[in-house]
Amino acid sequence: MKREKRLTKRERKAAEGGGQPHHHHDEQHIHCISCGRHLDAAEFQDPVTAKLIACEHGSRFPSCVGCETRTRAALAEHDRTGKPVKTASAWH
Repeated sequence: MKREKRLTKRERKAAEGGGQPHHHHDEQHIHCISCGRHLDAAEFQDPVTAKLIACEHGSRFPSCVGCETRTRAALAEHDRTGKPVKTASAWH
């Protein structure tokens, strides 16, 4: 009798959702650059609790309304020095 083919660990994880059931990468995935908090797309609409703030180069960065001053300071440093924007670690 021949044994049935088993899925590899990678195939099982892909079938189960990658081991992170709360994480859906088909959705837009945004984090505040100052605090790292996950921002939903609805937060950019009324009532606004998140904003996209642009640097002098025209790149837009997401920020919580409460972190707006820290975000603007980080973007000012980025504009002044030309170095990449310092961002906080993402969290959920």
